[in-house]
Order: sequence, then structure tokens, then C-alpha cells
Amino acid sequence: MMSRRMACRVTAVLLAVAAAVPVGTATAAPGPPPPAGGRALTGPASPATAGRTTAGRTTAGRTTVACAAGRGPYQRQVERWLRLAVDGRQSAADCEAVRAFQTRQGIKPANGYAGPVTWARMRLLSARTAPTDTGTEGASGDAAGPATGAVSDPASGSAAGPASGAATGGASGPAAGVVASGGCPVRSYRVACVDLRRQLTWVQKGGKTLFGPVAMRSGGAGHRTRTGWFRIYWKHKNHWSSLYNAPMPYAQFFSGGQAFHAVHGSIHTTGGSMGCVNLRLADARKLWSVLKTRDHVYVWGRRPGS
Repeated sequence: MMSRRMACRVTAVLLAVAAAVPVGTATAAPGPPPPAGGRALTGPASPATAGRTTAGRTTAGRTTVACAAGRGPYQRQVERWLRLAVDGRQSAADCEAVRAFQTRQGIKPANGYAGPVTWARMRLLSARTAPTDTGTEGASGDAAGPATGAVSDPASGSAAGPASGAATGGASGPAAGVVASGGCPVRSYRVACVDLRRQLTWVQKGGKTLFGPVAMRSGGAGHRTRTGWFRIYWKHKNHWSSLYNAPMPYAQFFSGGQAFHAVHGSIHTTGGSMGCVNLRLADARKLWSVLKTRDHVYVWGRRPGS
């Protein structure tokens, strides 16, 4: 048995430990649950703020992220879209204007950086009312001709049509099947339009837009998405790529191994896909219900930087 002296020592140690713990100490409360709605658009940190925390200001109980000091890769395009002085340099006024736009659109971090997510959102907003009207966005990238092996334009029986944007046919107006400047041919049947320069896709029939436009990601350098006329030849809802060992949800193939399909990560990346047209999951799911096997696909332009 334990001696009386040993028992006294153990009791003293236990009392000392108990005295060191404050009464009423509780564990940290768990963080707030995620919002019930959709996720905010998120972009990469700017070079000026990456790897360090910047000071912000508190307004109405909320902390505002400090402005990014450096210019973004789409500085001129964003300045032109916001009707600011276009000089390609980040000023305090530029940053405040860009940050206000980011805040309205739910883009995080709202730090005024003219990055790919912000520019993609602006292109999408511009295209929603008139997707074929490319306007003067100032985006880089030249038009690319049709890829070898692309199917002929079924309306004319000729090659895939000038990707340079020149109008075809003698009559005027969209009803005559004229290709708008840098745009998608208007036909009496469904056409899935893939604008590589603006990184947008939509489906139209005649003068009516059936789907989109939505943001997308096409093939990057060395893996360009082929241009020209194609047809949806295979649809596989739960496809798995044996080549890249990766999922391709809602895959709709139109040119060899190139297809429309969903990705689970961000589509707003500096590098492109491996040739497919990547979409957000919700957009790929909706496009799946719009397009049918043998529907036409028209791809034109060139992804900036590819």
C-alpha cells in the first residue's frame, strides 16, 4: 500500500495542477458555417500581395483588403472596360474602381488586382446581351485558321469558314448565315459556339441564344483546341480519362479526344487545358441537356498566350 507520506505528496501535486487551470476555461468555439448560397469567385493573389498579409481598413465592422500595388496581366483591358484612363499602370483610383467592381460581383479577394478572374467576369457580362458582338476589348491573340480534318460548314459545303472574321455569302444580315466579325455563324440549327479569344462558349439557333454565354477554358500552349466545324459524336456523362487519369464529368466529344466537360477546380488559370473545353460543373450539366449527338460545334480564334 501507498505510505501516508507518498499519499500526501500525490495530493499536493494534484492540488497544484488544479490551481493552475483557470475556472471556466472553455475550448475555442467552432468557426461560422459556410454560406448557404453559392461560392464567391476567387482568384490568385496578386504578385504584390502573395505570401504576405497586407493591412486593410475596417468599414461598418468589415475589414477591407488593401489595394494591390502592382499592375495585373489584364490591366489595360480592365481599365478600358471600366472606362478609366488606359495606360496599363495601376493607380490608386484604378485600384478603387476595380475593387468596387470585384465587390459587386462577389470576387475574392477584392483587392483591385486586374487578374484573370476579374477580366473573365467582365467579358462574360459584355457577352450576355450580344455574344456574337465581340466589340473592342483589347484582348491579345490572333485568329487561327481551321484545323486540318475539321468537317465542312454544312450550310455552304465549303471549308470551315474564315476564322479571321470576314463575312461569307453575298446577302447581309444574320438570317443569311453571315459570320459576324470574329463571331459565330448563325444557322437554322443548333450551333455550339466556342470563342477561344474571349474564352466564352454558348449555343445558338438562328438568332436565339439557347445556352450561355458562359466562361470556359480551352487548350493552352502545345495543346490548342482545334478550330473549325465539328459535330458532337459521343456523350458520356461520367467519363474518366484513361490518358490523364482524371474525371471528365458531362463529357461531350466533338474532335477526337477534345470535348466539352466539367472540372472541379477553377477554370480561370494562366495555363489552359490539355485541349478540351473546360466548364464549371453547373454550366457543363446544363450544356449536357441542351446539346444532342450530331449537333454542330464551331470553334474559332486563339486563346491569349497559347
